[in-house]
Amino acid sequence: MSGISNMFNTGRLALFANQKGLEVTSQNIANVGTPGYSRQSVVLSTATPLNTAPGQTGTGVTVSEIRRVVNGFIESQITSGGSDFGRLEAESGLLTRIESTFTDAAGTGLNTVLSDFFSAIQDVANAPADRPARIVLLERAKQLSQQIVSADTQFRQVRTDANKEIIGVLGEINQFASQVAALNDRIKEVVLSGQNPNDLYDRRQTLINAVAERIDIQSIEDSFGQTTIFVGNGKVLVEGSNAGSLSGAGSADNDGFVNINYAMGSGSPTDITSAISNGRLNALIDIRDTVVPGFMDQLDRLAAAVINETNQQHRLGFGLDNSTGNDFFSPLSPTASGLAANTGSGVLSVSVADPSVLTLDQYRVTLSGGNYTVTNLATGAASTPGTLPQTFEGLTIGIASGTPANGDVFNVSAHLNTARTMSVALTDPDQVAAASTLAGVPGDNGNANLLAGIQNQTISALNGDNVQTFYSGFVGDVGTRAQSAQRGLQVETDMRFQLQNMRQETSGVSMDEEMTNIIKFQRAYEASASIITTADELFQTILAMKR
Repeated sequence: MSGISNMFNTGRLALFANQKGLEVTSQNIANVGTPGYSRQSVVLSTATPLNTAPGQTGTGVTVSEIRRVVNGFIESQITSGGSDFGRLEAESGLLTRIESTFTDAAGTGLNTVLSDFFSAIQDVANAPADRPARIVLLERAKQLSQQIVSADTQFRQVRTDANKEIIGVLGEINQFASQVAALNDRIKEVVLSGQNPNDLYDRRQTLINAVAERIDIQSIEDSFGQTTIFVGNGKVLVEGSNAGSLSGAGSADNDGFVNINYAMGSGSPTDITSAISNGRLNALIDIRDTVVPGFMDQLDRLAAAVINETNQQHRLGFGLDNSTGNDFFSPLSPTASGLAANTGSGVLSVSVADPSVLTLDQYRVTLSGGNYTVTNLATGAASTPGTLPQTFEGLTIGIASGTPANGDVFNVSAHLNTARTMSVALTDPDQVAAASTLAGVPGDNGNANLLAGIQNQTISALNGDNVQTFYSGFVGDVGTRAQSAQRGLQVETDMRFQLQNMRQETSGVSMDEEMTNIIKFQRAYEASASIITTADELFQTILAMKR
């Protein structure tokens, strides 16, 4: 009797096991197109045997585990590679947009209008008494100014758009972090119940990968299946069922653009901007705070050099109306700004004392022990500590209002924002100073020739380049960065594709394999039912013998 009862039990366990196999196979087939889904498999084990004569007799099969088929190394590579992909994707998109600013395909780019401006000066030199040539020159100068202002506007818009996207990315990270924390809580409950939360693991891994694309992370998993996520040099973004948050805080020292603050619970916010080293967030910060400002500085230098050199030479000449000493472009307007951390009320004034020795570098004024020091940030050259006003490298720096305090720091520049405000000062064509002497008016072209020669003149403020060479190098730098980002993105995209293929080979659902499993489990289920039918027939035979 015990033998027939064991047959019943063995058949019953086999029915359950193969039914579970069909259920898991159905789940795989249903999720064949679900992003991030990992194939599941039924792990079967033999049941505990019975001690019988002449030896142990098996008691069937049990489902010991429903396993999530994953390769941990590949998963970690996909996560870490996501940060590189997110960074390069953002860089490539923004740099390509910046590069388009200097596209000259239609003949209206900055390079063209710069050449047209100097060509118009040469036309005046060829016919100094010709008023139409002077009108054309002023129009070309306006076009040059407008093109430079337009380029500066586009740079500023890129920074503004990057800042808006940073705020959006922070919101996405916070949302994903909260969802990971919620999944951590559910995963722990399932693990403590002795089950495998396979689908929850998949959903959480998809979210972790989404976070990694946006910011570089480190993560560890504990014995309860919960993942702890770190950002910004060890700051805990997710721990158990708790999630920290990232927020943007406007910086007065950075045009009001946001720095990245981290906080956990009711804790005080911590600035982690400098600790973000990868992901989309890193690229947006770098483009906004380093790359674009660097390009803007070069554009400001170019504009300031054209203005400063043209004005200096133009003041020396004479117009058809015998006027002299006139600026061609609106003159440079140096700036001074105190850091947000300054404790004094002082506001500095800056003016050009000698345009011929301007370096167009950035300067820093510091007050220490009652003494002011002006330092050239590019060369390290510094003035002797003293009082204000003082003149250094062509700039006179004084106190406009208030009283600075010891420790206060001010940034000074002769060219900052020049591209933003560049304009033509002359409105009367007769005031174009083509003649080098009053007696030479109207036929003298000596000063006009010198003005035209500025195009090929080496300018120390432009690193010893002439205007055209400096511009070409500037544009080349933009193009090189854009192409480098595009190549890097292509390499990372190929690697990402290969990793996804490797993951698919291990964790992906193969319809051919699943169809084979359906047939296998179906036939095993039918055979299990046959065991029960046979055991029932044997049992009925025994009962009939007892009647």
